Amino acid sequence: MNQKHWHPTDAEQAIVQQLETFQGKAARIWWGNEKEAVITLVRALDTSADIHMQGIGSNRFISLGTAAALRPFLSRLENQPSSLKWKPMRPKAAQFAFSYLESCGQLTHLSRLAALERQGLATTSFLNSEHIVIKVPNSAPEFALQYAIRSRKKRTLASNSMGSLDKHGWQQLHERMSSYVDSPDGWFIHYESDEEITSAYLEKAKLYGKGFLEAEAFPDDVSIGGRSFGEWKHACDHALSRILCHIDFVGLLQRKNPGISASDVLTRYDKRNAIDQTWLTAGLPANQIAPTMEALTLKSGNLSDWEKAHETPCSFYISLDKEHVLLPCFGALANPYFALFRHLRHSYKSDWDRSVDRREAIFRNDLAKAFPEPNFLVPSHGFRLRRINGSQITDVDAIILDKRHGTMVLVQLKWHDVFGFSLPERESRRRNIAKANEWTQRVLSWVDGRTSAELVKALGLDATASDTPPILYVVARYAARFSGELDQDTRASWLGWPEILNVLDEHPTGDVLSLIPRLVLDQQTRFAEREDQRFEFRFPNLAVDLHITQAP
Repeated sequence: MNQKHWHPTDAEQAIVQQLETFQGKAARIWWGNEKEAVITLVRALDTSADIHMQGIGSNRFISLGTAAALRPFLSRLENQPSSLKWKPMRPKAAQFAFSYLESCGQLTHLSRLAALERQGLATTSFLNSEHIVIKVPNSAPEFALQYAIRSRKKRTLASNSMGSLDKHGWQQLHERMSSYVDSPDGWFIHYESDEEITSAYLEKAKLYGKGFLEAEAFPDDVSIGGRSFGEWKHACDHALSRILCHIDFVGLLQRKNPGISASDVLTRYDKRNAIDQTWLTAGLPANQIAPTMEALTLKSGNLSDWEKAHETPCSFYISLDKEHVLLPCFGALANPYFALFRHLRHSYKSDWDRSVDRREAIFRNDLAKAFPEPNFLVPSHGFRLRRINGSQITDVDAIILDKRHGTMVLVQLKWHDVFGFSLPERESRRRNIAKANEWTQRVLSWVDGRTSAELVKALGLDATASDTPPILYVVARYAARFSGELDQDTRASWLGWPEILNVLDEHPTGDVLSLIPRLVLDQQTRFAEREDQRFEFRFPNLAVDLHITQAP
């Protein structure tokens, strides 16, 4: 079905109506006080993100409701005067903000699940006009991939969390930072910094960013929008470093004055011209400030992009009026590069599409690092498979040869952009990777029953291989298998790159190339065997029962 002409289902419409009811109520409560509404909501989001950072746990629906919750207010801020009253958050307003965000997040989540019906991945029914039942099969392949990604991210963050400073070095730095921070009015925060602090947190931000997939979208030297991808990322690192530093200053202040609420001091604001000066001080050329701010600022004009994708906005700034912006923490902590990633892909499409061609060589080089000499051979180029008459059948993007066991793998590499919660983008990736069925058939027609030893000679490789048939891998940089996909050719193994790396982290022994497909599917089985789950969501005018069932 053409996604551009999709229409919402009855269940989606009912959920949206309930969401609009909440938005209308919030708009009436804060009518004429839209700035306070946005500030209060962002403070609630930052508080929740800080709790999550401390490992205490937080309500995941709160951040998921960001775009929907801000919808009634951001558009009304554009024409308001630039005056700003900064004061502690009112307890009743805070209570309403958390409840409102949670409801918006739950409805955003349910709307996405109901939309899966259009792709045949869910069913919806009505017990009555105000009671919906959504049934969704367990997404074992995608849960397995997410598990592998999270596991790799945790290892990356754990190994890189300290940076150049050891534990004692950070303690000394924090002692000095504690002497710099105070609260002159008894509820807000003020602090100074120095070059050593700035440098330490910039390094910390860069290490933090390594755990996110968007950071590897392109080599740093790729030019997009007149700047290198590395320069764009560096701007994000600078902004993130200030957030990480600010969060630690907040913690140090609370140690000195436990009566100060984190909700009042985590969220900051500044004037736009002061932000520009901060960028200049960080070394950003003056002509690059405007596009950088455009990429990293959430405003009414780009809010719908996040809503349509069911994503939490990951912006570093939120437009408050013509003179001021908020400096939230929650978006950058969730993903410091995602807002940038979306902006560059949409604003500089021709540059982006041209740069995609660099990915295959990088992916092949990553294969060589994962399967290194002297035990493995990964040629530095791909191969064209030809018929006896010289006509081309297809390409093999990479070959992996285990020199110890003689096992040979023929690989097709797929590197698509990360798609998050976006259902149209998910469907696009699923359709694209399904084309590997044709590749599998073409490669097997070329193999024509020959052994790995015979193929090594046919390809002109200076190596020896076994008399067993070659193995075929379809390796996606991210998702290779999708829930509900039943047509993938089983003569090839469909593997996500994070899954392969996660298996290798366990240091399997023996014929590794033959073991990897089974080990990846064993991991998936853990998620496929989950028991059915049932959740109840209750709203003033709507009840939704969500059933997560065993996949057929």
